Amino acid sequence: MKKLTECMTRPACMCSLGSLGVALLIIGIVTAAMKVSFGGFAPIYWFVLAFACYLGIIWVVLMRILSCLEKKAESKA
Repeated sequence: MKKLTECMTRPACMCSLGSLGVALLIIGIVTAAMKVSFGGFAPIYWFVLAFACYLGIIWVVLMRILSCLEKKAESKA
């Protein structure tokens, strides 16, 4: 669990999820405007995947807060 926490508190993880979310959102908008499905996915699936990336960003921020609070608790003890 500690390795997962360390991996997910890196700023690069937040940037990559944000970039992926923007890309998926753009793909969803383009496929919806053109009324086509790209890669077998309807436009709603692209929007759901983008939403999942944004939820991942929220999770990374919460993990960063958690790790900061744990470091403060360790420094007091």
